[in-house]
Amino acid sequence: MRPLMSKRHALKAGAFVATVIASEGLTGFLTMDRHAPAFERDPDHDMERRYAQWYIPNAMWGMIIDLSKCDGCVDLAIPRCTAACQEGHFLPTSGYGPNGEIEDAQMVHEYIKVFKVQENSWSEPYFFPRPCQQCIDPPCVHVCPVAAAWQRSGDRMTLVEQERCIGCRLCMAGCPYEVRFFHWEENPRSEDPGFKEAFEMEMPFSINKQKGVVAKCDFCGNQFLGKLPHCVASCHKGALYFGNLLENAVTNNFGETLLVDETISKRNGMRWKEDEGTKPRVFYLPALKE
Repeated sequence: MRPLMSKRHALKAGAFVATVIASEGLTGFLTMDRHAPAFERDPDHDMERRYAQWYIPNAMWGMIIDLSKCDGCVDLAIPRCTAACQEGHFLPTSGYGPNGEIEDAQMVHEYIKVFKVQENSWSEPYFFPRPCQQCIDPPCVHVCPVAAAWQRSGDRMTLVEQERCIGCRLCMAGCPYEVRFFHWEENPRSEDPGFKEAFEMEMPFSINKQKGVVAKCDFCGNQFLGKLPHCVASCHKGALYFGNLLENAVTNNFGETLLVDETISKRNGMRWKEDEGTKPRVFYLPALKE
């Protein structure tokens, strides 16, 4: 497997992030791309959109993931963050084998997946959680021919509107992070207790019922209710932090809060696949030895 992060890349990206934050400020850093200017909520843009109303003004949600803390949940067949996400979104899981291995990829949806990475034979391995990167300039939105993949005005969350999706999967091809999933059949968990109630209520997001549509991680939408995403809330190491980047603060499930710009600068934080130009809102702190 190609290394997801090298020490050289992390140091280089961290220096870039620190420089931009220092010169532009955090808000400027997040919106500096000319294809994704800051904009206010436009009611016409969101008209009749599912989840259009569930947003908080002056917010841009993001994550920091501390790779030094993540242990991959090696004590379990399926990492806690993955399992909590699947349970919260009623995602298909029937494709797992008895030891947690994937036997039928079409029947396993992992909106957040944890990879074990070893960059070379003499380096220490580490674990890399991969949720949707919630790009500021999302390729999936650009390639969708029916605007089913869309970016909500206000907080600019990238979402999927099931009712519009035609299942062409161009968004899956356009996503450089491989974090979108196609439903091959009616949701096999539609008979689970609580599914109907969860599907019919406005929250949480991304509970798919029909086949032939695409879905993905969307940070759960629980921020409107003052809750952390399922993955963040379930991490037993507190490796995942979530919050409003415009407030320069993210928090884990232990109540530990980080200042985004200071942490990225001091820890050489980076965004995955920076050269794609998508401006992800997920930042990684490298698992580097002191």
